[in-house]
Amino acid sequence: MFLAALALSWVGLGLVSCGGSEAKKVPIPDDDAGAGGEPGTAGRGPGHSAGGGQAGRLEPMAAGASGDSAGAAGAAGSAGAPGAAGEGGANAQNDDGGASGAACDPPITGRITIAFDATDAERITKLQWTNSAATLTANLIGEGGGKHCTDPNEFFGQSYGAPEGTSPGPVVGGHLASLLHCGADATIISAVSSCDATAPAQLPVTTEYHFYSDVRASELRVTRSFGFDATTPVYSGTTGLRPFVPRVLAALLPNVIYPNQAGTAVTSLVASNCGGDCITPTGTSWNGKWIADVDPTSGLAMIVMRDPSLTSAVDLTVNYDAASGSNLASFVLVQPAAGWKAAVTEIEYLCFEDLTSWPQAQRSSATLPAGCGP
Repeated sequence: MFLAALALSWVGLGLVSCGGSEAKKVPIPDDDAGAGGEPGTAGRGPGHSAGGGQAGRLEPMAAGASGDSAGAAGAAGSAGAPGAAGEGGANAQNDDGGASGAACDPPITGRITIAFDATDAERITKLQWTNSAATLTANLIGEGGGKHCTDPNEFFGQSYGAPEGTSPGPVVGGHLASLLHCGADATIISAVSSCDATAPAQLPVTTEYHFYSDVRASELRVTRSFGFDATTPVYSGTTGLRPFVPRVLAALLPNVIYPNQAGTAVTSLVASNCGGDCITPTGTSWNGKWIADVDPTSGLAMIVMRDPSLTSAVDLTVNYDAASGSNLASFVLVQPAAGWKAAVTEIEYLCFEDLTSWPQAQRSSATLPAGCGP
C-alpha cells in the first residue's frame, strides 16, 4: 500500500496485479453473482453529483491510469443506478491537466480527510475529521487480520454477507478497483477480476463518495451499486448483505447506539460484547433509520444514516473483530426469499459529531443533529 505525493491533482488509479492468499474471516466470493437490496434510485447513482456542496479534503494519491481511461469506466455508469451513465466520462480529466470533456471542479478543503488505497480504491486507508474545536481526530479506520494479496482481510469500506462466513462477498480482501476524483465526488469502479487469478470474475460494484461544504461539511454520502441480475442465487445461511462496512477502531469508537421504533430513545451496546454478529431486525427495538458509533468519554461519534427514500428491509448488526480491533456495526440488506434478481443501489450518510455539534441530550432522545442526512 502506498500513497505518492501528487498535490491537488485529481487522478484515476491504475489497477495493480498481485498474487497469493491467506485464510481470512471475510469469505472470497465463490461466484460472480451478488446481492443487494434497494433498486437503483434515478439520478442518485455513482457518477452522478446529486446535491450541492464542495469536495472534502482528499489525501494526495498515486498516479495510475489516465483520467481518460478512468472517465471511460465512469461513463459506463453502474447497473441499477439510472441517471449515472455518462456522468463519470463527462467529468474526466487527464493526468497532465488536459480536459477530457468538461474539466473537473477543483478540490475544496473540508472537514473530512480521506485517503483511498492505490491498488483497491474501495479500501479506505485514512479517515479523519476536524472537530468543533478545529482539532483533527486520529485516523478512525480499523483494519488487519492478515492479508489477501495486498489488502488486509478486514478493512473500512468492505461489503460481505451476514452473519460472518456467509456469501456473497462483493468487496473483500484482494478486490481491485480504480478511482476518479472529480469536484465533490470520488467514484470507484471495480475491475473485472480480483488480484487472485484463480477467483471468478468480480461482481460489478461502483461506489461514490460525495462531500459537502455547507452545514453538511461534516457529512459524507456513500452510494454503492451492485450489478446483480437474474442469475444471482439464493445464498444458503445468509441473513443478508452488509452493503457498506464502516469499520472503525474500537479503541476510538467502542459503543453503538440506535433509536427505538418511536425514535424517542436509544439503546447502547458495547461492540466488544458482540464477538459474532448481534443482529437486530427493524421493529420495536430499532426503527431501521440510523446507528451511531460513539465514544462515551470524549463524545466523538460517527452516525451512519440510511437514505429515507430506501424501503427495502434491513437489519442492524453489531460486531467486534479482535483481529483488527474494530467495531464494524452496519446495516444489513435482508435477502429476499427468491434472492436478489436485479441491480441494487444503497445510499448511506456518515456524519461526524462531538458533544458540541451533537449534545448528549439530543443523543439520548434519538434526535439527530442538524446537517446530518439528505
